[in-house]
Amino acid sequence: MSSGSENLLDVRNLQTHFVTDDGVIKAVDGVSFSIPRGKTLCVVGESGCGKSITARSILNVVDPPGRIIGGDILFRPEAGREINIAKLDPRGKDIRAIRGKDITMIFQEPMSSLSALHTIGDQITEVILLHMHTSKQEARQLAINALRKVGIPRPAEMIDAYSFQLSGGMRQRAMIAMALVCEPKLLIADEPTTALDVTTQANMLDLIRDLQRDMGMSVMFITHDLGVVAEIADDVAVMYLGTIIERGSVDEIFTDPKHPYTRALLRSIPKLSIGGIGRGRLDAIRGMVPHPLNRPSGCPFHDRCDFAVAGICDQIKPPIVTFSDEHEVACLLYDKENPLPVNQQTVDQEPAVEANFRQPHSSDEVLLEVNDLKMHFPITSGLFNRVVGQVKAVDGVSFLVYQGETLALVGESGCGKTTLGHTLLRLYDPTAGEILYTQENAEVDLAKLPKNRLKRYRREIRMVFQDPHASLNPRLPVIEIIGEPLKVNGLAKGRALEKRVTDLLQKVGLRPEYIHRYPHAFSGGERQRIGIARALAPYPKLIVADEPVSALDVSIQAQILNLLKDLQAEFGLTYLFISHDLSVVAHISDRVAVMYVGKIVEMADTSTLFEQPHHPYTEALLSAILHPDPKTRNDKNRIRLEGDVADPSFDHKGCAFHPRCRYRQEKCETEVPALRQTADGHFAACHFAEELHLKGVQTIAPDEILTR
Repeated sequence: MSSGSENLLDVRNLQTHFVTDDGVIKAVDGVSFSIPRGKTLCVVGESGCGKSITARSILNVVDPPGRIIGGDILFRPEAGREINIAKLDPRGKDIRAIRGKDITMIFQEPMSSLSALHTIGDQITEVILLHMHTSKQEARQLAINALRKVGIPRPAEMIDAYSFQLSGGMRQRAMIAMALVCEPKLLIADEPTTALDVTTQANMLDLIRDLQRDMGMSVMFITHDLGVVAEIADDVAVMYLGTIIERGSVDEIFTDPKHPYTRALLRSIPKLSIGGIGRGRLDAIRGMVPHPLNRPSGCPFHDRCDFAVAGICDQIKPPIVTFSDEHEVACLLYDKENPLPVNQQTVDQEPAVEANFRQPHSSDEVLLEVNDLKMHFPITSGLFNRVVGQVKAVDGVSFLVYQGETLALVGESGCGKTTLGHTLLRLYDPTAGEILYTQENAEVDLAKLPKNRLKRYRREIRMVFQDPHASLNPRLPVIEIIGEPLKVNGLAKGRALEKRVTDLLQKVGLRPEYIHRYPHAFSGGERQRIGIARALAPYPKLIVADEPVSALDVSIQAQILNLLKDLQAEFGLTYLFISHDLSVVAHISDRVAVMYVGKIVEMADTSTLFEQPHHPYTEALLSAILHPDPKTRNDKNRIRLEGDVADPSFDHKGCAFHPRCRYRQEKCETEVPALRQTADGHFAACHFAEELHLKGVQTIAPDEILTR
């Protein structure tokens, strides 16, 4: 540990509790850590472990009925001055002077954190006027400079834009500008990159790192993405059920993790290992984080731990064991006074994981054929809503989906992936093109089918949505949520329906007795399992999975990915898997289609595309993947895409990607490249695909993977 004078922040035995009618929830229960000046501490752990409440405690903005009941938060904005934030009045002028100036926070979802009623400039200048002695004109100029620093184009114009007029990446940049405009000493970032594309995420991390270096700022970064941790952290604190169970430098945590929970988190990540893309089964952590009201006695992790010993781990609270000044762990495996009767060789040994989940897909039976599909949305203007343009969300897409395979659809936000998925289900009526679905050796064009005849096919083509909370009706119990498609399609009722629902719950790893519970009683991972069960209910053939794991913790993500593969093997399901997480795509897919501005720009089998891309856009996406390995930090081969996805309402004369492409030539500005075969089973829409020598994903040899 650094000495106190070197630390900007020292948190000592922090306790933040919520007093409810059901009991006392110990959200933060004795947390201690330090953040040195100019350094980055990453706090990791699953949802419900207390990460965000710890961050809110530092700002003293815990929502009622929560409050800090014990501990110290020692903040040193400058040498010789120390403030105990835990002892300040949460509504007093002293803490208000710190919030937004010396300590600021970036939240996970900028759309809900920014006001839709005020311009970006108004919101930033409000912070400036509150904490700095400037005129309104000077505050506006400072806000413009802040927007320029975070890379927002035309800042003098964009300062008058509203949040809904900005893309997700631009909104996040505006949030960062607001947080940093007063040059804080400490920036707290709460899952700021979770919902971002790999390219936008990489740019955000570069931006925060550059601003941190220029301002000498400290950062507390909360995330469940261990690739992000390996990229930016100096120190890492691993939280579980309101306590820190391991703390150390980023190198020690990744190369020599001690706590079984830390090891399990690292093992559950999809890894891009040589010869192993898409094949290995993920080693998921069993069970889930218990509710704080049901906190286990003894070690809080013992009921999910592979090394727990009955009568010891469930009775004795593990002490902090120090391995070095930088590395501490709370685990009885290392306690000399209460040694566990466990062989140390067994502890160090990796648990056995099934080497091959299933053989790569090889069927040549076409289940779905999409030809020149277009989905355009009219842009209207004026009193009479005259059509003045078209948003070409999907603009001439063609591909095949084979029986039993997983075809992944990847690309940045705004590329048309979700619109394409919705169009295939006829949630939108396509503007043009064919959706040929094969049923009983006969083809039917779903694009032209009247709506009154779609019911039968919507039973066989189902969808799993990204947000498991918003996609489940909170007023219906599980039996009605899952049973609804059975009722609508006349497949079951009464006891037969109840049996089908209980069987499905068991298939997706939930208890049958949960059948009468409501969605609010489940965790995010459990709600996603309910969504999968609902999709499976009417015996479908094709499932469109739209970002089904993007909002989940890495441990729950592993459980859901294993579940999807298990169900595919058991029921012969076919998946169209939409995702921006390329590590997940590499793990689950047989083939990959890359979309950009409504068009497919590359398509190939997974291994080929990841190792030998033929389109510059694919190369840039692959280079932005963050590996859970600190050795790959600041990789010089990474390609940073400037700007946003091209406007789909604009008629592009040439290649839509050429303004962002480092290989562009004059031909790219004038001629639209067609999607053509560039190698056996490999298609790309690039004029120079055969001439370019593009780099594939940086793979890690199996003996170099830093998980133990």
